[in-house]
Amino acid sequence: MPSPSSLTRRKSTPSSLKFTRNDQPPGGGTKPLPTPSSIQHVLLLMVVHLCRKYLFIEEHVKICVYLGSIFVGSIISDFAPFPRTYFSRKDNIFNTYFVKLSWAWTLLFVVSFIYMTARVYTCRNWDMIKRHLLRIVVATGIWYVCTMFFVKVENNYGMCSKPLKINDKYHCTSSGHKWYAFSISGHSFILIYCAMLIKEEAKALIGWDGIKDMIRNEEYSRSTDGKEETQLYKLSDEELSNLKDDYSYFTPYIRGVFIGMSLLSILWDVMLISTIMYFHSMIEKFLGGVISILMWFVTYRFWYRRKGISPGLPGEGNVGYMNPCNPLEASKMKRKASLISDRKDKDKVPTFVGMPIYSLRNQGLPHEGGSLDENSSKSIS
Repeated sequence: MPSPSSLTRRKSTPSSLKFTRNDQPPGGGTKPLPTPSSIQHVLLLMVVHLCRKYLFIEEHVKICVYLGSIFVGSIISDFAPFPRTYFSRKDNIFNTYFVKLSWAWTLLFVVSFIYMTARVYTCRNWDMIKRHLLRIVVATGIWYVCTMFFVKVENNYGMCSKPLKINDKYHCTSSGHKWYAFSISGHSFILIYCAMLIKEEAKALIGWDGIKDMIRNEEYSRSTDGKEETQLYKLSDEELSNLKDDYSYFTPYIRGVFIGMSLLSILWDVMLISTIMYFHSMIEKFLGGVISILMWFVTYRFWYRRKGISPGLPGEGNVGYMNPCNPLEASKMKRKASLISDRKDKDKVPTFVGMPIYSLRNQGLPHEGGSLDENSSKSIS
């Protein structure tokens, strides 16, 4: 017959104790904490942060840099030509395999990025996903029409080195002569337009990490019978499940594609510098740049902001994790408010049960309504 002491020991063994899992929200109590990050995850976020710094330069700054560089750089190259380098050759590897296929490279990254991000923030709403992809169809149409317009201007509005009955580029060059024409820089147009397109579509990543907290808070709210209303309370159970599954699955790929888009944007800027230094005249490059910026402005700053008659802006969906109309400014305001709040918290005197701890204040901490010198003088008197 077992003794009472053995029964006591048996009841207190670890196998008989009940533990709650930390990765599941409990039925009550405090909210679940975020899962710890690995070293690889932190390093990846650091790389993404550096890419964001370059890619999300203010639009007005980027436009001024583009047009100013074309204007100043072209004037310098006209009066004092730059030394010939590998980039001055039209058959260099970057021009042959990247710039000439720049639209294909841009579509490869941007279409993948739009599909994955839209699938997450629309909760697999396929009509909304198709609508976001429609922006690429519009951009492709703009690229095609502008390119054909540039070619038509060059082919039909020029002069052959030797007068011919049919004055166009084809008959002139096929006869072995040179064709002199005003050629709007297609390189300036496509490189700037691709860079601005990548910048606009990449804005869907702003506030992306906050979706994880929104999902966790909504799951906690639903486990407590909706005692606390969150930003995702309008989602159905199926939409919330789709959001959670797609966010966890696609986020690593989205970050990888975002890094690729950033590197591609850097390459386009480098090749634009090469174009400024070695190819076309100043007016040809400047006009190509102005047309690309005008097309960007008409679409992303005017048309896409009109509700119901446009494909919409990146980030518009069932998950309100960012402000699509002005995501960068909203992010700055949030960061500024956080800094102000932290500064105010530092200036406050520690309290206990609502009363200030005067011993700490007398050690040199200022309190509300007085400076450090005033507090010190009061404590001395």
